[in-house]
Amino acid sequence: MLKDNGDKIPDDKKSAVEAANNELKEALKGTAADAIKAATEKLQQVVQDASQDIYKAAQEAQAAGQAGGAEPGGDADAGQAEEAKKDEGPIIDAEVVEEKKD
Repeated sequence: MLKDNGDKIPDDKKSAVEAANNELKEALKGTAADAIKAATEKLQQVVQDASQDIYKAAQEAQAAGQAGGAEPGGDADAGQAEEAKKDEGPIIDAEVVEEKKD
């Protein structure tokens, strides 16, 4: 998660995720089920908090893309290609049949 979305998460939340992950790794070295459960729940909570920032960044990027006239997730070249296809005329469905000459 941090490798793919590290630029969309504030540094304080990144460090919280890393700390919770390390805490869980340490808890997994032991056999105390309560410690493992607590560390897992803590990691889930900080990941959820960080995920909200990722979602917010995606929403802002989508809004900025729509304000710029581009399709969400697309680029300007794709829009130009669609316009060029519209100018080609109607699409005719046909089947090619070869006639055999005797």
